[in-house]
Formats: sequence, structure tokens, C-alpha cells
Amino acid sequence: MSYRDRHEGISCDSCGKSNFRGRRYKCLLCYDYDLCSACYHFGAVSGRHTVDHAMQCLITRADYDTYFGGEAIPVDIPQSYTCPLCNTCGFTQALLEEHVNSEHVGCGSGEIICPICASTPSTDAEILNEDLAAHLLQHSRSTRSDLIS
Repeated sequence: MSYRDRHEGISCDSCGKSNFRGRRYKCLLCYDYDLCSACYHFGAVSGRHTVDHAMQCLITRADYDTYFGGEAIPVDIPQSYTCPLCNTCGFTQALLEEHVNSEHVGCGSGEIICPICASTPSTDAEILNEDLAAHLLQHSRSTRSDLIS
């Protein structure tokens, strides 16, 4: 088993399975709360976490390779993001930013986790206390500057 086919260093907060394979679901409202696919589909809850919390689905690099049939896939694979404010799924980064700016204007973000940060292995998925729209704008700016350099 390689690091590419499991969620290294991650444990399911319901069943306790660690370094598991398959889909991983990260709660976008609870700090450091992850579920394996089986527990997510079972509807696992605990303490502060409830089934109506927005979850970001994360898959391993090996799963990407399987789903895309061996096609050459760049490191910055397009993601399908979940809005942590309304639990709507299927956004690209640009569409998530547009959605938040049009559907959630003026509503406080509260304590949430950015789905883009949660999906990026090189960043910490910390709880945001700032406005999600402003945070997504920072992602957009850094993506544009990465493309230019």
C-alpha cells in the first residue's frame, strides 16, 4: 500500500480507522473532523457534528488515476467543492466564489473551513473566522499569480 492510495495520517472520527482507502469526508463546520466513506454513508454523528453539516469529499491520487483511466492529470486537478454555508455541492473554484458572492452576501460566515483549503494537501484546513467571500478572493488572486509566473 502506498501513500497515493490511502489518506495518510487521517483517522475516521467515528470508527477510528486510520490511513484508510477510498473517499474521505471532511466536515466544513467542525475542526479536524473526518469520516471514512462507510461512516459518512451510515450518517455518523458525534458531539458537535450532525448529518446536516457540509462535508467536502476528498479522494486519493490513486483514486483520481482510476477514475480518469490513466489519463495524464496535472497536479492541480479540478475539484468539485461544497459550499460550507448551504451544503450545495459541485462547484469549481470560480463558481464557488461566484455562488458565495451572490447567494450569501451579508451573511456572516461564522466558524467554517474553506473547502479549497481542505482539498489542498499543502495547506492547513484551519477554521476561518473571516468572511468566506474575502478568503475565496485571496485564493482566486493566488491562483492567477501562479498562472502568470
